[in-house]
Amino acid sequence: MAAVAKGMDMNLLHKCTDTVWLNETAAWVKAQLAARGVALVASPIRVRVLPWSAVYRCPTTGGDVFFKACAPSQAFEPALMRYLAERRPDDVLPVLAADLERAWLLLPDGGEVLRHVLTGSAEDLVAHWSAILPQLAALQIDLTADAVHLLSLGVMDRRPTALPALYRDLLAQTDRWPLDHPDGLSRDDLPRLQAFAPRLSSLCEELAALGPADTLVHDDLHDGHIFVQPGDDGPRYRFFDYGDGCVGHPFFQLIALQRFYARAYDELELDDDAVESLYELYRRAWQPEHSPADLRRAMQLALAIGPLIRALTWVLALGPHYPDIEPELMGTYARAMGYWLREVVARCESLD
Repeated sequence: MAAVAKGMDMNLLHKCTDTVWLNETAAWVKAQLAARGVALVASPIRVRVLPWSAVYRCPTTGGDVFFKACAPSQAFEPALMRYLAERRPDDVLPVLAADLERAWLLLPDGGEVLRHVLTGSAEDLVAHWSAILPQLAALQIDLTADAVHLLSLGVMDRRPTALPALYRDLLAQTDRWPLDHPDGLSRDDLPRLQAFAPRLSSLCEELAALGPADTLVHDDLHDGHIFVQPGDDGPRYRFFDYGDGCVGHPFFQLIALQRFYARAYDELELDDDAVESLYELYRRAWQPEHSPADLRRAMQLALAIGPLIRALTWVLALGPHYPDIEPELMGTYARAMGYWLREVVARCESLD
């Protein structure tokens, strides 16, 4: 996938101010739509632009479509989405067009996201996640046989067997993330992080041996990245925004309780019993190939080790731009690195 990044500006915040690039993307969108008998009726409208991806809404004679440009850190997403649309069409949106060389993607409007249909009650939140998690597990189970192919598409390798080396490399590349930033970690934190490496290796080895097998992990799944569509037997869910996707232990998917929050309602949280019931529902999908005891231990390990993949994702997205990052984003970067690296050490040290 190295060729995918060829010619792409590393920072899409720069691209979005370049008239030539904007005209080029609009021309590509128009050509893809014309092939489908649809016309663009207004200039693409900026939805979100960050260094790692840019999203534009494109009004057309057939309704809105969405254009996404990916920086090299997420250049695999168009190929991944096209593959998922073929393999699991009920779980993701159809891909209208994909340019793998330029890492561009064109998708239809998926309708309402989960965030906008939640009622604000814990019961409603649990009901939705109780339907989402079995569907997510089915997708992941089906893709366990595809792990090697997903890696060939450029999807990031975050398998437990790969994480110890990635962790050591991360600590050795402090020129790519904001160490000594007031909002993050300092050099005084490094000895503890370095001393943790053997423990991490041991836990990763245990997790890999327990299973389940490595598969696709969305790694940014929350109520803003799930479409809710009507179905004959109730709502049907479609997952999107796989730019942080990776191949890893399936239970890494649930490392943050915030993934169950209702963000439109002051991040409505679930109590411990409700969260544990959702964890159990998700684990149950992986039986009978694995015993309940092994699954509980695997989840305990994955939830402890998993924060590392979030730190790796931040460095992948912003490391190429460091230190030329605007102050607000730099603060976010520093806080994220500090939080996730402290979390992985603290969670692993608290294991039985």
